[in-house]
Amino acid sequence: MSGVTSAAANAAAHPARSCSALTKLSLPDTEITAARNVPRGDYKAPDGKTYRDLPAFCRVTARIAPSLTFEVWLPATSWNRRLQGVGNGGFAGQISYSAMAPALTAGYAAVSTDTGHSASDTANSWISDPARLRMWGRTSIHLMTVRAKEILAERYGAGPKYSYFVGGSTGGRQGMIEAQYYPDDYDGIVSKSPGMDYSHVMMAVLWASQHLAEHPDGALDEDSRKLLGDAVLEACAGRDGVPGDPFLNDPRDCGFPLERLRCKGDRSDGCLTAAQIATAERIYAPVSNPRTGEQLYPGFSYGSESAWHYAAEDPQLVSYPQALFGRAVFHDANWDWRTFDFDKDAALVEKKLAPGIDATRTDLSRFAARGGKLIMTQGWSDDYQAATLPIEYYHQVLLDHGGSDARSSLRGVQQFYRLFMVPGGGHVTGGPGPNSFDALSAVRNWVERGIAPKKMVATKYVADRPENGVSMTRPLCPYPQVARYDGSGPASEAGNFRCADDWADFAADVARQQQR
Repeated sequence: MSGVTSAAANAAAHPARSCSALTKLSLPDTEITAARNVPRGDYKAPDGKTYRDLPAFCRVTARIAPSLTFEVWLPATSWNRRLQGVGNGGFAGQISYSAMAPALTAGYAAVSTDTGHSASDTANSWISDPARLRMWGRTSIHLMTVRAKEILAERYGAGPKYSYFVGGSTGGRQGMIEAQYYPDDYDGIVSKSPGMDYSHVMMAVLWASQHLAEHPDGALDEDSRKLLGDAVLEACAGRDGVPGDPFLNDPRDCGFPLERLRCKGDRSDGCLTAAQIATAERIYAPVSNPRTGEQLYPGFSYGSESAWHYAAEDPQLVSYPQALFGRAVFHDANWDWRTFDFDKDAALVEKKLAPGIDATRTDLSRFAARGGKLIMTQGWSDDYQAATLPIEYYHQVLLDHGGSDARSSLRGVQQFYRLFMVPGGGHVTGGPGPNSFDALSAVRNWVERGIAPKKMVATKYVADRPENGVSMTRPLCPYPQVARYDGSGPASEAGNFRCADDWADFAADVARQQQR
């Protein structure tokens, strides 16, 4: 299996070029703006950060009309014949050097893009330009990938044997765009905490922010969030037979009555006011249409409370939907986000914006047919987006792939797509649970050796720093399996857990989604 495009394959008939000669390469709508050799050692990238002990590489910078900038880093020696595309975060606007550097060190040729605009545009005026919005929302990763393969073929005399994409949050959405719309680009994709329902994530921001604007006394400060999170853990942790976990293995098993924390009189330490309880209820609840009751986006999970960004007014957070909806939907840079209507305005967003930026298409048949493999991961303690959205998407893929027989459909879908929920995992990374794991090696083994991942072992380092030592390890299981404690041995060791099925709950969940 190969991710080489036909153009790159044709280029492979030519002898390899030197790094500097790549500036003479002629590609459609593309200008190679620079190509220079970078010696082995520490490298200070344009983001101002210094990346230590990088191997020697050829740094290619290029621009695709009208505004897409991308870079390819090509190992000078010991190329592993693989391309790694890396994703972005938020509104992007810059090359992801921090992801390119470790990819290069591992032997990959690495490619990243600014998605068609610069982060220096703090007013986000690029959103008002349909061409640049389309690049950010749909085409940028595809365009950079096609050109990167052609550049690799010219530099080495042959294109990549395998191509992989790794991204989280916006980068996770980008990976899903690739699988859904450009399935020939990558052999393997790792999509972490994917913001694939981006337009509705923005609605979730407004769902909480509007409530806080109307009820500022309901804000949950750090101490209040910790109080709530600790109370949830005390009530629900250990139900799976694992004592002492500082996180929930599966928050869907938790049902915490917020009234337990209501202040009985004047507010004091150890309680929440009625207004604060209302805020928590708002964040747990799904975003919904007030007229029809239709769910627009899931609510947040129990166990994520201590890191909730939506629980206090955050001008930076609300600036995302203000810019995106204001410019792309209402054509008003000064649009007031407080006026957003979850009935008529939500419908307008779904008509005018969602089709161009969301990655919720459930037909993955072309990606599966060409032999592509997809690993999706999602932290249960995600503090930016609903942890259950990837599960709902996975259920819908199952229903579209094989009908109402959930078990039979699962067998088919797991041949190319596996979802791993991360107990205590945060947004892409971080969180109170084991959150360090190697999904890229797992998808690479799946692609190149046909070994589907039956589990991945996640590690929790002390203070999330490897140099501090290991706090615990835990297996991550392919959904709908969950890690079950064997009942003996330290619960801090992954070897004392097994991945177990819960078919009854799984089938019931799929059936409920089918009826919605």
